[in-house]
Amino acid sequence: MTQFPGRREGRRALASVGIVLSAAVIFAIDAVTPIEVSVSVLYVFVVLIASVTFSSTGILLTGIGCEILTIFTHFISPGDPWAHWPLLDRAIGVTGIGMSTMLIMRNRRAMEALDVSRAYLAQAQHLSHTGSVGWQDPRGALFWSEETFRIYRYEPDVEPTLARMIARTHPDDRALLQQTIDRSFREKTGFQLEHRLSMPDATTRHVQLVVRTAESRNTGTGFIGAVMDVTAARNAADELQGIQSDLARVTRATTMGQLAASIAHEVRQPLTGVITNGHTVLHWLNAATLNIDKARTTAERMLRDGERANGVIQRIQGLLAKTPPQARSIDVNELIHQVLDLLQTELRLRDVSVQTELAPSPPPLLGDTVQLQQVLLNLVINGADAMSDVTGRPRLLVVGSKAGPDGDGLIFVRDSGIGLDEATVDKIFSPFFTTKPKGMGMGLAICRSIIEAHGGRLWASPAEPHGALFQFTLPGKARDEP
Repeated sequence: MTQFPGRREGRRALASVGIVLSAAVIFAIDAVTPIEVSVSVLYVFVVLIASVTFSSTGILLTGIGCEILTIFTHFISPGDPWAHWPLLDRAIGVTGIGMSTMLIMRNRRAMEALDVSRAYLAQAQHLSHTGSVGWQDPRGALFWSEETFRIYRYEPDVEPTLARMIARTHPDDRALLQQTIDRSFREKTGFQLEHRLSMPDATTRHVQLVVRTAESRNTGTGFIGAVMDVTAARNAADELQGIQSDLARVTRATTMGQLAASIAHEVRQPLTGVITNGHTVLHWLNAATLNIDKARTTAERMLRDGERANGVIQRIQGLLAKTPPQARSIDVNELIHQVLDLLQTELRLRDVSVQTELAPSPPPLLGDTVQLQQVLLNLVINGADAMSDVTGRPRLLVVGSKAGPDGDGLIFVRDSGIGLDEATVDKIFSPFFTTKPKGMGMGLAICRSIIEAHGGRLWASPAEPHGALFQFTLPGKARDEP
């Protein structure tokens, strides 16, 4: 506890008065007592009084003063001061006072060092927002450090108990905290738990409680741990996730801007068919050329073209929509076909030939279709860009799927472009690193974050004999399901 200056000075003044009075009383008794009786050992009590308030220097000065009084009273006490046994007795008293003073000083210095250590620990805990907790039995009293009181917003003079800890816990997390502590006490094991606190000002804090067992010869198994206020880290992580989501949406929009011509062509083709077939239907429904069968066939072609145009628009809306990730079962081969259908005109305009190498029966995967479309679309566009300067050999892009171990799935994109060197492979997924003159350097970084958020891995390597190979894995649906 921190001592106020006024209270500390008051205690020091009171101790000084006690030292003077005690020393005076002992001196008076020693002066009138026969020299054969040793009263000077009582000066140890005076040194002990000094140790309560004074520093090591004050204790030393008090001890020296008691030694002086002891020697002085030896010559004024009744009896022969030069007799053998009185001298020996007085020497033992002086030695005892000196040894006691040294031991008390040593103890005082150790306590001062402990106080400094505690102060440093308290400051370090305050800076790191980490408090200490400990208990033998969670049903009894607990130990809390100053920072723990500060985290839970309790005054330092209240008794720390599990009930008070649970009272500050968010109502939705109380049962989990109680069950975790009870199981830890029953099984004598540690635990780690992140949960929420409901504070008196109606705010919500996030804390992480880490507890380990501690064996003691006297008290048996106890528990010590740390409680960390991780609210700032949690808020920063949530903010970062939102920024990454916005960046992903910007990247999708940028990519779609590059595909504007292709999209217009994809939509124009079915719409042209709808218009042409509409005129044809009117022709076959004309009274002079009435032919119901041909009109029906032409109308079916109109519906097919309309659904094709609608499908293109829906895929574009899905890529641009700011919607939260939705995990669902995915057929990787169907995912590859969807992206290549969307990009077929773009790739044809770039004179890129596409070859697929699809697994015959790929395992079902769990993921967000829109985000995975974005990843694959980005990899395919990057592969096409890498072959833009290729001459003298086919611009071949190979997209495929494989079944991995443990039900995982693998998708790869291999181009025949200029390839990757080791330095580029190490940096290509770093934010803002790009080899394109007008590139933002965020596409592959966002792709990797999306794949890792799905529990997979994205990496690149040189391809043989030319180009680069990008591969990413996704966990199987069966492995992720509980």
